[in-house]
Amino acid sequence: GDAVVAEAWFGEHFELLLSRLTLADLNRILYRCDSEEREDGCGGVYGLKSGPLPYAGIEGVMSVLAGVHLRNDQGHPMSNNLRDGNWLIEFTSNRLGLHEKTKEVGRVVVLPGRVSEFFRFQLGSLVEKMFDPLKRLPRYLIPAYFSALLTTLSRKLQQLAWKSMSTFVSQGSTFVKELSLGSVQLCGRLPSSPLPPLSPKATAASGGEENVTLAAGLPHFATGYMRCWGRDTFIALRGLLLTTGRFKEARNIILGFGGCLRHGLIPNLLAGGVGARYNCRDAVWWWLQSVQDYCTIVPKGMDILSAPVSRLFPTDDSEPQPPGKADMPLRDVVQEALQRHSSGISFRERNAGPSLDQNMKPEGFDVAVGIDWKTGFVYGGSEWNCGTWMDKVGESDQAGNRGVPATPRDGSAVELVGLCKSAVRWLSQMHAKGVYKEKGVMADTEGLEERLVTWSQWDEMIQESFERHFWIPDAEGDVTHIADANFVHQRTIYRDSVGATKRFADFQLRPNFPIAMTVAPELFVPEHAWKALTMTETILLGKLGMATLDPKDWAYRGVYDNSQDSGSYETARGFNYHQGPEWLWVTGYFLRAKLHFAQVVDGGVHASETVQLIHHVVARHREALETSQWKGLVELTNVGGWECKDSCAVQAWSMSCMLDVLYDVGKIKTRL
Repeated sequence: GDAVVAEAWFGEHFELLLSRLTLADLNRILYRCDSEEREDGCGGVYGLKSGPLPYAGIEGVMSVLAGVHLRNDQGHPMSNNLRDGNWLIEFTSNRLGLHEKTKEVGRVVVLPGRVSEFFRFQLGSLVEKMFDPLKRLPRYLIPAYFSALLTTLSRKLQQLAWKSMSTFVSQGSTFVKELSLGSVQLCGRLPSSPLPPLSPKATAASGGEENVTLAAGLPHFATGYMRCWGRDTFIALRGLLLTTGRFKEARNIILGFGGCLRHGLIPNLLAGGVGARYNCRDAVWWWLQSVQDYCTIVPKGMDILSAPVSRLFPTDDSEPQPPGKADMPLRDVVQEALQRHSSGISFRERNAGPSLDQNMKPEGFDVAVGIDWKTGFVYGGSEWNCGTWMDKVGESDQAGNRGVPATPRDGSAVELVGLCKSAVRWLSQMHAKGVYKEKGVMADTEGLEERLVTWSQWDEMIQESFERHFWIPDAEGDVTHIADANFVHQRTIYRDSVGATKRFADFQLRPNFPIAMTVAPELFVPEHAWKALTMTETILLGKLGMATLDPKDWAYRGVYDNSQDSGSYETARGFNYHQGPEWLWVTGYFLRAKLHFAQVVDGGVHASETVQLIHHVVARHREALETSQWKGLVELTNVGGWECKDSCAVQAWSMSCMLDVLYDVGKIKTRL
């Protein structure tokens, strides 16, 4: 009976209302964590006696109701709250009346096949009127009828989201649909975290979504300068925006970050562009990979290379420029990024010192990046800074690790070499097709005069050097590979880096080489790759994530507690963030790499068993998502998959990389 009552409210007018909503509108209607809601001028999320809801939007209530339904828990604090008063009912409808797309406004509409009529109800007022009769019911009935109405409303809005996405989502599995809602959870408009303004020439094609940004994670990375990270954005862009069909938002984010290129780098922290911080080596390579993915996945995607980019800093030392003042096509920004790396990048961060980073030592503010033209490898960093995703700098005076990077990964980090190879291989192909006019980059090789290094030459240079420098063979004395036995801890794996200041760090087993395998599989001898992936599965693959370091390594510490300060150098203030705890996003790259090589090793006999492995891992992720009140995948877990209290409850790249896996599996299963 209550389901019939619910359906009665959702008729023609309601469907018309839905047609006006965008996915960015659904972000506000369905989600918004506490800090996002407060930035909107509201009072934050709703609180029960058992604690605050995860979201202020409808899904915040639904995440708790799901548990109430499952256990028929009429004594739950939410059930008691609904029986005791109308506070939650009014909170749910009142917040929708605060925003332009959901508050009540008068307008004339034309309903198909009918005469024009005056229509006043926006979603906020409709929900208010829908809930109004509940207040007159006997109090003991209100939880059941509120649940019926809100469940139907939630389902309708979720269906709208899926209908607005790609066929991969709209026709996909239940788990694909659940993961795709991460795109709605994490993509929204926040005044404190804007994209830099696009060129006026680019806004016409922006679809009105030019101010949508992607939160790195909830609730810790939701607002302000901590919301938009370069690497996180572009690691997550393929899964959350491209596989889901949100092409306009992806385009705008690529162009917006591209406008911030400075020193040949994409910002680590965006901060609206004007306050951007350029202290990472990897964001630019993830950005370049996203440009390539956009061109490959999006219909007529190559057109983005001609799209105007409004350069905020046309030169390294220029003041911020207004939109449209210094436009150039995206292809020229791509070329500049690669040329600057070829020529070498060296600078000291602006405003270096405690006001910029209270933990960094003075030497850590010096940024150096370049290309080793003996191998073609991108290199950079020092023992005093962290330029890749493993970016923890010590914070404890008591333990004596303040200012010391736990994982500097200086030299040539394996995933950056892979991403660079992917970029130059693609540009070589695009140049051969006449789509990309530049032939390559000018380079000072071996101390001689500058000469042109073509994309194909650079590509070949990396190809010829990679296995010799990164593969650790199973036999000592193999002169075809460079592996110092004094530092080798595991064999038949790929090194994590080449040229680190602390030599032992090159040889540590970490889950980074599967990233290179995914974006540039041609670098790897397939039989070597399969051995390395098998070792990685045995040693690093956990319940949900991948251990960030070999448990047998002397530096391994598998439990992350950022709030704990002590005399323990290895763990105080979360120094071991990437020294053992199990991160989810790299699981996606491991599975994608294994899926690829399963099809080429031993005649493809491992393909079916690899798909089965993927199904087992995916099933664990689905259980984790469906049992989470936040309805998302966490940033990381502690050893054994145990909950980490300092992890983000929803992390963009955790959600996106699992979508990437399912997208790839969907394309491949038809060929198995």
